Amino acid sequence: MTQQFAKWIFACGIIAGVTAWTAGCSPSPSSTDEAASTPQQFVIARGEPRDRLRQIFARYRGSSYYQDTSEVVLRVVPMADASTELFSGGRQEQRAPFRVRWTGKQLDVQAYSVSLRANSTLQSNQVELNAWFDEPETRHFDSQMLVDSWQQPENQRLDLDRVLADEVLRSKLSAGLAGPPPQLEWLFAGDPMSGIFEPTAELKWLPDANFAGQKMRRIAAETEGKSYVFWVDPTVSVIRRVELPLPLIEGLDARQSSLTLEFRRAEFAPPSDEEDSSRFDFQPPFTPQRVSRFVPVPPPPPSSILGRRLPNDAMRTLRSGGTTSEVVLFRLSQDEAVSATEPRWIAAAITQSRQSNLSRVRWVVATEDAGFRRELASAWSGAVTVLDANALDDVFGLLRLRPGSAAVIGSDQTVLLTERQINASTVSNVVAALVDDAAEVDVPEKILADYKQMIRAYETELAQALQQ
Repeated sequence: MTQQFAKWIFACGIIAGVTAWTAGCSPSPSSTDEAASTPQQFVIARGEPRDRLRQIFARYRGSSYYQDTSEVVLRVVPMADASTELFSGGRQEQRAPFRVRWTGKQLDVQAYSVSLRANSTLQSNQVELNAWFDEPETRHFDSQMLVDSWQQPENQRLDLDRVLADEVLRSKLSAGLAGPPPQLEWLFAGDPMSGIFEPTAELKWLPDANFAGQKMRRIAAETEGKSYVFWVDPTVSVIRRVELPLPLIEGLDARQSSLTLEFRRAEFAPPSDEEDSSRFDFQPPFTPQRVSRFVPVPPPPPSSILGRRLPNDAMRTLRSGGTTSEVVLFRLSQDEAVSATEPRWIAAAITQSRQSNLSRVRWVVATEDAGFRRELASAWSGAVTVLDANALDDVFGLLRLRPGSAAVIGSDQTVLLTERQINASTVSNVVAALVDDAAEVDVPEKILADYKQMIRAYETELAQALQQ
């Protein structure tokens, strides 16, 4: 699910792309001009909701200390129709944790796979940035650690645009369930969430409600057809929960589904004893390659079985009717939450292949879940062959397909492509392989040649980015 919302970013009061950081959300170059007020000056009295929300953001902007433990929560409830539920991934709940701490001179962020530290020294007005990715599947982004530094004007608030200047770093933060942690905007943007303060926006108080055992004041904001609800702790004027507009998903029951940011811990007062819970472990679990910029890491190498021919027995199992055609085989994940999302990508691949006039392709899906097989067979009505994964052990062994993977086999029984996951990237790669095969391109040879070129380009670029 996380991948489906990689382009959804919470910034400027709207869901937008990465450019939101530079489109009206950048920090003001001037020094902080709104000092933090005492808790009693905030939200205790209701007053005008627009003014109260501005005061709350001013408290973030003027704070010399802030820390939280937070998570974004996506709850997906499909419409009642069975086929709609199937393709929307079923009833799900996805969570992505993140933490932010600001001490007035040091910013620590742990969000999704990103660990980031920006430290400013008062003596030299120099900011030092270090960042790395906790990604075992990419060997922690090939052990790269971003190391950067720059001068900033005296008494200026940390420049968030400068902190997130690296394109890869910015995209990694944006690839999470709700994009970059919004409290970064609240803490450092000159005019945070400016969209909800436009004259056309409507803000109003909602009845108080409880969150984490405490009564919260709630402010609803609607702008450009999108609605937000801010849950505010009236005793310390800190935002504890935000209800966000839902992403557009076909078949979603908007009344029961939700996308929220939940701050289990959020405070402006530093702990008196610097408890361990407030500390950030920034030591990476690898020996870092220090780079001046992150260099995108190539994917794992193609499978060594590309170009091999499957035996006749295996092909008879997959084709079942004996028709000579290309075969696309999907082995669904054994993780129920993951396998529930995979049919959506399979359906997208089928749709794109038909748009490319690839009508002779045989689509095969295998799962161990008998109930799921019946649902799939009913929903796809013969367009896809649904098989018992337990009966395909020999085929999976030949193709080296683990649960949650895919393969494309040509009409001459040659293995054209294998994919380690079933996601948006898989859709593109499968369709591209089918199109190339239809054009009589040697697909395995092309994949291997492209990969070798990619490795050479990566090594060259990494050498240029490495710091001595």
